[in-house]
Amino acid sequence: MARRTPSLLRHLFRDAAGIVSPRSPRGRAEARRFVTYMPRPGDGAPRRVTLIPGDGIGPLVTGAVQQVMEAMHAPVYFEAYEVHGDMTTVPAEVIESIRRNKVCLKGGLRTPVGGGVSSLNVQLRKELDLYASLVHCFNLQGLPTRHERVDIVVIRENTEGEYSGLEHEVVPGVVESLKVITKFCSERIAKYAFSIP
Repeated sequence: MARRTPSLLRHLFRDAAGIVSPRSPRGRAEARRFVTYMPRPGDGAPRRVTLIPGDGIGPLVTGAVQQVMEAMHAPVYFEAYEVHGDMTTVPAEVIESIRRNKVCLKGGLRTPVGGGVSSLNVQLRKELDLYASLVHCFNLQGLPTRHERVDIVVIRENTEGEYSGLEHEVVPGVVESLKVITKFCSERIAKYAFSIP
């Protein structure tokens, strides 16, 4: 894996907000504490990660993540698959790769408008039973933001409700969407939500 530092990381290490630049003699030793190295799997081998660059800005976002992993010398390598939103279904080998690797980096997939076409994003969620979207929002030290001391977890159910696909046009221009959530799913989400440390 090549060793290089993306411009974003260089920007974060600039002399600002009390952060010492890694280019200065004092900064070289201190800058190391800002880099987190990912632990290797038990056998010491790099972890294989399924990569779906996706559509639109997806390849830009996943490409940036790859650059960060490379700069961190993270022990990962990517198994890339070309999947696009205009495909009718997610190829079986992609599903097998995700199940085998247990980790997938996915950019957004375009959702066709109209025609009753099912989104591949929804297909992936259902196929892999990804019932909850978990987003941890927090401030990064030394990076000024509008709000301080943010540390929240947002959990969104994403296989039922609006994601269940139970919708139809009642009359031209009027669409009805049924919000469905099962007792099983609501209990599973509640258990997961309250077990977060």
